[in-house]
Amino acid sequence: MASQRRPVHHQDEDPWGWVVVGATFVAFFITYGNLKALGILLLAMQNDFSSDVWIIGWMSVLYNSISLFSGPFVASIDRLVSSRRSVVIVGGVMGSAGFIIGSQSTTVLQLALSIAILSGLGKSLSFFPFFGTLASYFSENYSVAIAIASSSLPISMIVYGPLTQMLLDTYGWRGTMMILGGITSHILVCAALLKAPAVASPTDTEQYQKVPDDAAEGDDISTEGDNIPTSKSHQGKCLTIKGNIQRLLTSMDFKLLANKRFIYLTAAMSCVHFCFSGWVVYMVSHGVFQGLSSHQASLLPTSFGIGYFLGKFLSPLFDRTRFKLPTISWVCFGCFLMFASFLTEAFMTLFPVQMIITGLIGVGQGIVTQSNDVLVRFLTSVDRLVALVCWQASIGGISAMGSGLLSGLIYEWTGSFQVALIMYSGIMLISVPLFIIYGKTTKREQNQC
Repeated sequence: MASQRRPVHHQDEDPWGWVVVGATFVAFFITYGNLKALGILLLAMQNDFSSDVWIIGWMSVLYNSISLFSGPFVASIDRLVSSRRSVVIVGGVMGSAGFIIGSQSTTVLQLALSIAILSGLGKSLSFFPFFGTLASYFSENYSVAIAIASSSLPISMIVYGPLTQMLLDTYGWRGTMMILGGITSHILVCAALLKAPAVASPTDTEQYQKVPDDAAEGDDISTEGDNIPTSKSHQGKCLTIKGNIQRLLTSMDFKLLANKRFIYLTAAMSCVHFCFSGWVVYMVSHGVFQGLSSHQASLLPTSFGIGYFLGKFLSPLFDRTRFKLPTISWVCFGCFLMFASFLTEAFMTLFPVQMIITGLIGVGQGIVTQSNDVLVRFLTSVDRLVALVCWQASIGGISAMGSGLLSGLIYEWTGSFQVALIMYSGIMLISVPLFIIYGKTTKREQNQC
């Protein structure tokens, strides 16, 4: 009996794509909520282990950093494994297990291994594959789809701050960690909803992609005929150990690292990652050291989350009006806003003012990340998107790891985070010319085509 032919998939028309958007929303909500929760638990864990603030704070940053700079290996797994659903399921199990095991740790080393290594790798496996699935469903509506999906990041900031503080007051940090592990297991449900389109989107056998108007004035990049393996391209082949290693390295798509536009965009976003990672971990601690109560400080992530949420949707909303701006203009505006806000936040002590400035930092972060999501989507073909996102995140993760260490050490040396915030403002200024160079390089390359 002949098998029934599946319907042809057309981007932006398949309703299941919005189900994938919802699954991505929940998965992102959990993974980034866990990062914020670790920031809330920082002082409680530091007191329990009688350790320095910077050591526990760096462990929290390592959770995020390891999940980022393990990205290229996840990109390789994404290409070589036939089911993204399976990859996300494994990541959800690892992430959940890391928090549960960490709740029973008796030393800082045990806690670091369970949170930074096990949960960090789990976060990576359960995060990056969603980008490829989303891109296979959306093209013209991608900016809206990714804005909705990634808006869960600021919402998680809003929810996880007070929620974690309430759980901490009720169950202590160990009980809170166990509950976080249970919440993380819900990523398995998100994985179950992942389904690839019946017919794949354009692959890297095509030379160029058609780009919508809102993607930084036409951000497309030649694939140069790269022969990158996928799970289907190796079915039925018996590979030696050497062949498997070569296949793994090829699937990591190192050629992306030689592209000028990728280099400029990634360098600029590494500056943003540096500032964000240090700020998101020490945000609550900075509020406490500036004279706020623990409950007042726990509301700062809420203000940041509201601003972040608004920033994510500013560009997609304005794109549908006559006030539409190029993506590069948006990203530079977001960087300038974060520069001014970080500099002001360093000297603010009043609770209402700190809430407002923290919200403005969130707006800037939302604008920058949303603009970057659109720029990255149209740098290359859909089947190379996960690799591109993973490489950018990997380099950003190294930057983020340095941020957590340096910010913690600055606190140990100075007794506050004021110097760190001044440093963040300066680094945000550095990112602006990098984004501008990226935009000019894009125009120059397109004029040559």
